Amino acid sequence: MTANREETEKRFLVPVVTPFNDDETVNYDALQRLVEYLLQQGADGVYACGSSAECFSMTEAERMKVLEAVLEAADGAFVVAHIGAIATGNSLRLARHAEKAGAGAISSVPPFYFKYSFDEIMQYYVDIADHSGLPMMAYNFPASTNTNFNVAQLVEILSYEKIKYMKFTDMDCFMLEQIKSRTGKFIYSGKDEIFLSALAAGADGAIGTSFNVMLGKYLKIYRLFLEGNMQMARAVQHSANEIVSVLCSTGLLESIKFLIGRKGIGCGHARKPFSRLTEESKRRLIEVVEREGFE
Repeated sequence: MTANREETEKRFLVPVVTPFNDDETVNYDALQRLVEYLLQQGADGVYACGSSAECFSMTEAERMKVLEAVLEAADGAFVVAHIGAIATGNSLRLARHAEKAGAGAISSVPPFYFKYSFDEIMQYYVDIADHSGLPMMAYNFPASTNTNFNVAQLVEILSYEKIKYMKFTDMDCFMLEQIKSRTGKFIYSGKDEIFLSALAAGADGAIGTSFNVMLGKYLKIYRLFLEGNMQMARAVQHSANEIVSVLCSTGLLESIKFLIGRKGIGCGHARKPFSRLTEESKRRLIEVVEREGFE
């Protein structure tokens, strides 16, 4: 199985962050301006209400309204709605809403916290995929969900007909290569810092938090990869990683929002208990982006 033309036009999806006001209510105006900006920068679409959006600190009603605002701003561009939750019923409500609102696909992390068995997780995906008219994107994110699949399990998930994509947020490029070669399904790399390595392992596209501020670097890496200019592609990946390193050490979401604000779209802060940036952290962020640029 190979990716079709429609899929290849959806290679770069931005997991858009959620701007908040000072009272932690959603700033829908800033959210829509951010979506419009990211699409203008070359994104093929938007991944809404995911980890980068702080979905698990939002109410179900907020997640629905955020998705609706994203879809309105996207104006027909491809939007994936993350509908992940611990309980199948909660995810199904979000999935039905996503379909009614006009999303192009749904996605979900595996249910977490209660240490579900693989059979229970597989049934979770089957139940959601079978009760939705939208294509499904499974989401492998072991560092956050504490769910460690093996290759055979990921292949089984991807082999289910209604699961069309996987967001693979892990450093294991061997595993990525194995599931891609065994299933042919469309694989999105979710680890920005190994995007070039993921491409070499067979990834078809990417969904990365740092795309909110430096999508241009990853678009350039992809172009250079296709041209066979690996030396320059590695140089751009290194430049991106210099910024990612500081983003992660200063607090990823808070730092992303700070840098978006410097582009003219105020995103406020990440919801508590995330802490605020120190002045030293702001200085480090400004220093690294001024040195490396956003492309």
